[in-house]
Amino acid sequence: MDVFRLGLFLLITKGVSAEVQLQPLNAAVLRGSKARFNCSTTLTPSVMTWTVNGLLVVTIIEASGVLNSTDRFSATNFTTPGNYKWEFIISNVQRNDAGEVTCQVLGGASQMATLSVQERGSVEIVGGNQTKTEGAQAEFQCRAVGWFPEPSMSWSVNGVETSCNRSSVTQGSLFNSSCTLTVTAIKTSSVQCLVTVPALNTPESNTVFLTVNKNTKRDQTVLIAVTVAFSAAALLFLIIYGIVFFCLRRRKKKSSYQEEIRRARVQSQNRTPDTQNVRGRDNQGYDTDEHDGHPNGGVWFTNVSNDHQILDDIFEDGPRKHRHMTIV
Repeated sequence: MDVFRLGLFLLITKGVSAEVQLQPLNAAVLRGSKARFNCSTTLTPSVMTWTVNGLLVVTIIEASGVLNSTDRFSATNFTTPGNYKWEFIISNVQRNDAGEVTCQVLGGASQMATLSVQERGSVEIVGGNQTKTEGAQAEFQCRAVGWFPEPSMSWSVNGVETSCNRSSVTQGSLFNSSCTLTVTAIKTSSVQCLVTVPALNTPESNTVFLTVNKNTKRDQTVLIAVTVAFSAAALLFLIIYGIVFFCLRRRKKKSSYQEEIRRARVQSQNRTPDTQNVRGRDNQGYDTDEHDGHPNGGVWFTNVSNDHQILDDIFEDGPRKHRHMTIV
């Protein structure tokens, strides 16, 4: 019966040409998922057929609906007034389904779309998490195994995406790709490898962490340098302060000494009489009082011009006695 209907479809003469639209014209899906195509026309078609790579898989007749549908190939009616529309569905898509998908409406031109069947593999960052000293180089290698077509790869460090130069090899009909990232360990970061093909809405990813240990030797060197610089500045300040203090003190001491000498000279000039006394003659400092029981004893005072007054010797007829007196 199917052959009869197909023959009938081919033998029917074309009437008024109908406008036919097929969407999407290019579809990329993952193997094992579903592929969907919509075919619509402005005129109610008596017959609509769907073929995959030239093989008739679904026939739709206006009077009886969908014919020869299977679990993998089916159609759903979404017709609205003025818009005759059917959705063609391929379930559990396989690699051999890739190619041409055609919608043919009686009385209209056939419309063709392209189906791409892709495969999602695995993503791995070799070595996992790493710990590095601050300033060291860290290298990460990402492997994408079992992808079709050749996947796109990139890196993301703390949310900032960077490009990746990948290398790929084929294993059968699948691609195995790898990509290397080299970063300088500055701070603890999350490192993510992103792999995608057009059929994926969001990339597949794998995330590891880079832990950075502070360079204690470098920190100690900086601390020592700061300490030495501060100590040198403090020592320089103390030396300058000491020199200034010594100069000021010396100047003050010298000034005090000169002032003392000046005062001594003034006092000496005030105490020195205008005339010099002669020993034993007209000495107003002669004391006629008896001393030590000697009535004839006497004391003479002699003025000395060098800021000192020395008491002259005392003489007697008997044993000689000396008395010294200093008058200030």
